[in-house]
Amino acid sequence: MQKKQIILPLLFWGAGLSTALAQHGQPKDSTATNQLNTVVVTAAKFPKQLSETGKVVTVITAEDLKRNSGKTLSSILNNQAGIVVNGAENNLGSNQEVYTRGASSGNTLILIDGIPLYDASTINNTFDINFLPVSQIERIEILKGSQSTLYGSDATAGVINIITKKNADKPLGISGQLAYGSYDTYNANANLGGQAGKWSYQAGYNYLSSKGFSSAYDSTGKQNFDKDGFTRNQGYASIGFKPGDNWEIKGFVNYSKYTTGLDGGAFLDQTRNKLHNNTLLAGINNRYNFKKGSWFFTYNYQKNDRHQMKDSVTEFDYYYYADYISNTHQLETYVNFDLTKEVQLIVGADYRTSNTDEQYKSAFPITGLGPDSAHMNQFSHYASLFLHNLGGFTMEIGGRFNYHSVYGNNQTISFNPAYVINDKHKIFANISSAYKTPTLYQLFSEFGNRNLNPESSLNYEAGYQGFYSKKINFRVTGFFREVKNWIDFYSGIYPEPSYYVNADKQEIYGAEIEGNWNITDDLRFNLNYTYVKGKTIDKDSTYNNLFRRPEHALNAGLGYQVNDQLFLSLVGKWYSKRWEKQYNAPSVPLKSYYTVDVYASYQINKHLNLFVDARNITDQEYFDIWGYNNRKFNVNGGLQFNF
Repeated sequence: MQKKQIILPLLFWGAGLSTALAQHGQPKDSTATNQLNTVVVTAAKFPKQLSETGKVVTVITAEDLKRNSGKTLSSILNNQAGIVVNGAENNLGSNQEVYTRGASSGNTLILIDGIPLYDASTINNTFDINFLPVSQIERIEILKGSQSTLYGSDATAGVINIITKKNADKPLGISGQLAYGSYDTYNANANLGGQAGKWSYQAGYNYLSSKGFSSAYDSTGKQNFDKDGFTRNQGYASIGFKPGDNWEIKGFVNYSKYTTGLDGGAFLDQTRNKLHNNTLLAGINNRYNFKKGSWFFTYNYQKNDRHQMKDSVTEFDYYYYADYISNTHQLETYVNFDLTKEVQLIVGADYRTSNTDEQYKSAFPITGLGPDSAHMNQFSHYASLFLHNLGGFTMEIGGRFNYHSVYGNNQTISFNPAYVINDKHKIFANISSAYKTPTLYQLFSEFGNRNLNPESSLNYEAGYQGFYSKKINFRVTGFFREVKNWIDFYSGIYPEPSYYVNADKQEIYGAEIEGNWNITDDLRFNLNYTYVKGKTIDKDSTYNNLFRRPEHALNAGLGYQVNDQLFLSLVGKWYSKRWEKQYNAPSVPLKSYYTVDVYASYQINKHLNLFVDARNITDQEYFDIWGYNNRKFNVNGGLQFNF
């Protein structure tokens, strides 16, 4: 107890990088930036200032990412208000589930440069963010709340748009990083890009390798569990061409593969269980700007190929081989018009088709899936009207119609007014509906149910954002989401079958508080707090369904620019008690925990930067996933270069 009394107060005065560390590296005479003037693209699919939209957007800038050198994308997202990345601090290669505002995995849409990422072979359609290296990211825009009108299915709780680094404004620009850390972890990347006349190019490569530690927790400490290592190779390239000043065409390809060791389950070691995971994303973008708007068109193809292999090593074990392959094609086009100085309109349509091929070999018979039977397609068209500069009043109103090959049709609406006072205070609200389609696994697997309906939700959101004395940015948001036909899993007791079902209703509500305070020009404090509560109502029963998600989550941080070269920060997190779901057994409590991290960087010159990141310095042991280890005290450091 005495140790907690000493450490826990640190969370309120000296922990974590939150949403505004980009300003820490500014000169001593700098002043804070009014975040209402920040320009984002994710809120409307075209550039808009935050003062012109009532949506809740968080921006992780290039400087933020630089101040998080050595961290994974999961760790960075896990420090944001309203977001929990379950497994972010577990062994590299662990399953990463993104929960936004309490919504279950698969309700947060991941984008790369506005392109939706899917894996149709997974249970929830979720894309594995283990594939994405931070070194190739320019900035991240997080859009919270239901966004199905502009982004369709899987955007019921939020959207995370990962914006990659763009071409240098010179013939050749080179950047990269070399780092080494605990668990024999090596991280190396190189990026180059440039422009030559009407042509531009970008290319990069990332290598990440770690011997790791046992993913499963050894409850006795005497079983000598083996280490589960991780190796990732990832490369990307793009080439752009400008036929004219207003027209740009870009082709891109991104390929990543990783191998990781898997254990047999919670508290259970497995020495010969491996996962080989490959993903390919390729496509073409076209943007044409005209006098009062722009036209955008994109086609992309995604292929995911996973192979899991477990060789039997004991008489009580059994062999298991599985191949999961999915293919997704997507086309989207939209046009935004400036009808007047105060009125803008966006009109668009998209088409997506996907299939999955899943085959198994095991000592026990398991039914596979074939691409001819496990496939679906959907077509949507949408429109939104934006009003702004009306004496501080702004509003978005829109709708989408979706046509699905399996379950039929559905539609969504959104109404999002806001009012800005003196360019410093914004009051906003959002009333919107959203939907999530059943996945191929939920429809066609051995546990599938082809009679499933899509989840449909009605979402309410309201809040305030303010900017005070050029020193404080502050935002508070309350939200409520009611989901009908929530897709749940019914676990029967053998020989009774298990299958996916539509529960009657799910309700989730909560609040977020986010702020940063420029104590001096060199000293910044950041804090965010999230409260979330939820329940499922099914016939005559009501039960908690926010498994692995804390009711209370706190991130806070202190960053200090000591001089023009040296930057220091103290980073912390606290999660309240959570619960782990056990099928046909009582839920297991996961104890509350805290972590504290320390970071330092030293700018040698304009080309070279050194960094050291010490994480979980109090060596906390906790479970984000019942029976699986977290990273204990660990350190990594390295060199960044930019020419």
